[in-house]
Amino acid sequence: MELAITAIAIIAGMAFSLAVALLVEELIFGKVFRLIFARQAVAVKSGRTR
Repeated sequence: MELAITAIAIIAGMAFSLAVALLVEELIFGKVFRLIFARQAVAVKSGRTR
């Protein structure tokens, strides 16, 4: 039983660590990734061509 509790504590700790790491990464680099992966606005001509 002690082994199961230890395993659950390790898994929970790793999941919490991953969540905190993803949060910090988003706070630090989130705006940079939004600028890199943002769709570029394409100018559309409104006149008809024949």
